[in-house]
Amino acid sequence: MIVKNSLGSLPPFPSDVPTAPIASVTLSKILNGDEAEAASAVEACRTHGFFYLDLSSTPLGEDLLAESEDLLQLSYKAFDHPSEEKDPYELIKGVSLFGYKKPGTVKKTDPNLRPDTTEFFNVSKDHMHGVEPTRDYPSEITDNKPLFQAFTKNAHQLGMILLGTLAKQLGLPPSEFTEKNIFTKPSGDHCRLTHKFAHVSDKDAIGLPSHTDFGSITILFNWLGGLQIQSRNPETLGQWEYVKPMEGHAIINLGDAMVTFTNGLLKSAKHRVVPAPGEQVNVDRYSIVYFVRPHNEVIMEPCEKFKDLKDDLKVAGKFEPEGGKILTAGDWMVQRAKQMGS
Repeated sequence: MIVKNSLGSLPPFPSDVPTAPIASVTLSKILNGDEAEAASAVEACRTHGFFYLDLSSTPLGEDLLAESEDLLQLSYKAFDHPSEEKDPYELIKGVSLFGYKKPGTVKKTDPNLRPDTTEFFNVSKDHMHGVEPTRDYPSEITDNKPLFQAFTKNAHQLGMILLGTLAKQLGLPPSEFTEKNIFTKPSGDHCRLTHKFAHVSDKDAIGLPSHTDFGSITILFNWLGGLQIQSRNPETLGQWEYVKPMEGHAIINLGDAMVTFTNGLLKSAKHRVVPAPGEQVNVDRYSIVYFVRPHNEVIMEPCEKFKDLKDDLKVAGKFEPEGGKILTAGDWMVQRAKQMGS
């Protein structure tokens, strides 16, 4: 069975499966102030909720691509241990987002209540940068702290560039969003290393069931098919379509916090992970993710400009806290985790 590969040496992504027609945005154009490119990013965030980001030809993008490959190599080692060696690092559901999650979680968002088949390590940005006291992590993580520091810093910077771009396109100062996600303040920001075993015999297995992300913006590096989002084509509305990995690109999507801050103007799209298509089903799936989340003291309510938007503008990702309370981001994340069952 094939296990350890990055995009260049994997079996090809098949050409006969439905793929989502999401936009491709170029980071170098965003950095150069290209208004058309910025408008394309906003349109993607109001429709599919996902877009590709071409990271080539920029120092920041090239650093992130290299760091994601290094973290991929590290992931092979971090997950290559029996469960009894990983379980001591397990996160505490509903209490802490950081640590190890074993496969087998059942989420209410899966109508068939199938146990998921994905394991991951959530590595806190705060722990890597000394913002908060750390917890125990495996040696593959603690021995490579400089790599995690570089990746989380660069990925967060990229997130701020994108959030600032969205703010300006919506007629807001960039600080309207960036100051809700300050890197040096305690938050739920983290790097996630994920691993899903190949599923040759069980084509109905679920890697991760349908869900929306919690935070502000998600930056994904993956090398194998399996990620799906729902179609917006009237003829296939709601059907699942693959998001094909692309060389030199990250996959970007917004989280529920941005739905809250814009009162539904921007979209947090439902997505899931299933067995990879074609010959890729024989390959273990790894991915590297960075989640930008509002720092803990931020009040989770719409920006002043969007408070009077009508409810019918709201889209996927809608979340109502218990009792209709307005929460801080720290409390909001805990409730969101409990709602999702993880």
